[in-house]
Amino acid sequence: MDIRSDRQKGLSYVELGRKYHMDPRTAKRYAESPQKPEYTLSEPKPTKMDPYKQIVDEWLEEAPYSALRILEKLREMGFDGGYSIVKAYVSSRKMDLNEKATVRFETMPGKQGQMDWGFFEDHLVYEDGKWKNRNIAAPLQFFR
Repeated sequence: MDIRSDRQKGLSYVELGRKYHMDPRTAKRYAESPQKPEYTLSEPKPTKMDPYKQIVDEWLEEAPYSALRILEKLREMGFDGGYSIVKAYVSSRKMDLNEKATVRFETMPGKQGQMDWGFFEDHLVYEDGKWKNRNIAAPLQFFR
């Protein structure tokens, strides 16, 4: 960003501000300053969530708690922060946890199967005043 050279080319402070996406007064200050501005990164300000991050991580390892449930548990421990900071942290941690690779458990054909069952409303079995269809799905491991 070379505001001074653009100013010497004849651009106004308003035009400089538009070009560099800043207020014209800021453009004027940079154009008239004898040296380039120095930028320094400051340390991130600690948040109210910082002392509780470790315990929240432990809770999320146990189960996929919602941000609201975690906020309730934190309030019991004396946390006085708001929902938005908890929601942002829990959301970022859940994304990190979801990225962990899952190791598949594979077996030889015929050694393992999966079973699932459920009720489907249909017209096959009359029970308790309703027609029900009972189904079982049992795919073998080898056919996945």
